[in-house]
Amino acid sequence: MPESLLGAPPGYARGIAMSTPRLTLELLLRFSPFDFLSPTYQQQVLDALQYVQRKAGTRLFQRGEKSLALYYLLEGKVGVGEEGARKPMLSGSLEACHALNEAQPQAQTVVALSDVTLFAIERGLLERLLNWSQSASYGVVSLEQEDEQGHDDWLALLLRSPLFGRLPPSHLHRLLAHFDYVEVKAGDAVVRYGEPGEHFYVLKHGRAAVTLPAVYQQQVLQELQAGDYFGEEALVSGAVRSATVTMLEDGELARLPRELFVELVHPSLIPQVSTAQLKDMIKNSQRQFLLLDVRLPVEYRLGHQLGSISLPVANLRTHAESLERDTLYAVTSEGGIRSELAVHLLNQLGFEAYLLSDPDDQPTAAA
Repeated sequence: MPESLLGAPPGYARGIAMSTPRLTLELLLRFSPFDFLSPTYQQQVLDALQYVQRKAGTRLFQRGEKSLALYYLLEGKVGVGEEGARKPMLSGSLEACHALNEAQPQAQTVVALSDVTLFAIERGLLERLLNWSQSASYGVVSLEQEDEQGHDDWLALLLRSPLFGRLPPSHLHRLLAHFDYVEVKAGDAVVRYGEPGEHFYVLKHGRAAVTLPAVYQQQVLQELQAGDYFGEEALVSGAVRSATVTMLEDGELARLPRELFVELVHPSLIPQVSTAQLKDMIKNSQRQFLLLDVRLPVEYRLGHQLGSISLPVANLRTHAESLERDTLYAVTSEGGIRSELAVHLLNQLGFEAYLLSDPDDQPTAAA
C-alpha cells in the first residue's frame, strides 16, 4: 500500500526538506488564492510556507480525510482519483494552481506519479489573512449632524446610529457605563496599521486622519470629525487594523474594550436566522430575497449552497449600488468570519441582512 503523506494526526506533513528551494513572491502569485492577498500578507505567507518532498508511489491524500494545511504541487506529477481512473496533473499546469486538498473532507485520492515537491500553508492562517486583506477598506461611519439646538451631541447621534439602534436597553446601559474617555494630542496615533484591534472608538472632539501604508499604490486619506466612529470591523472580523488613524489636532476619544464590545454588540451586529425563519419572513413580508456566498470564487466553485450567488466580501462596498434596497439578504455561513463581516457591512450600508444559521442540512452544488 502506498505511504500516506499526512498520516495521523492531519496537519503539516512531517519530514520537511529544508534544502528545497523556496518560492519567490512572483511564483507564489501564480497559485490561488494568494493573488487575492494584499502585498503585506503575501510576504507573510511566503515566510510561513513549509516544503515537503515525497517519492513516486506515495499516497499524498486519501479520499475522505481532513487536514489542517493546504498543499500545492510545486514540482513533479501526481495522479488524482481512484486507481484505474486517475487523472494526471503536472506542476505548472492550470489545475496545479489550486491546492491538492482544497475540499474538506478530501474529495479525491491523490498519489505521486513521480518524485514531487509540495509547499504547504496552514488553513487557519490563510483564512485569517484572506479575511484581513478583504476587509482592508477602512470602515468609518460619520455621525456628524446637529441637534435641534445646533450643537454637536456625539452621544445622542451614536444612539441613533444603526450600530447601536438595535441594542436591547440593558446592553446599551452597560455599554454607556463602560466607555473610557481619553485625551489625545495632535500627532498621536490612535490605532496603527497591522496592530490587533483592542477597542472601538468614537471621536468626541477634534479631527483625525485615516491613512494606509505606502505599500498601496494609491494612498487613501480620509479625515474624521467629531462624531465619527471607527474600529468595529476589526473587532467583528478578528482582523488586525487595516489603517492608521492619527490625530490632526488635540481632541478626546470615547473608547470601548474589545471584550465588552464583542459580548454586547456583536450579536446585534450579526443577526442570524434559520432557514425556517427566513421562509416565514419572506412569506409574511412578500419581499424578494437573495442568498449570498461571500467566499472567493474558487471556493464557491468547489461547492456552494443551491440557490446562492457568489459575491466576495471584498466586493460588497463596490457592488452595493447594484443591490436592491428592498431585497432581504441572507449570507451563507461557509465563509466563517468573512460571512459575519459581510452581514455587518451590508447592514451598515443600509440593507437588511442576516447570517444563515443552519446550513448543514442544505444541499450543495459545484460550479
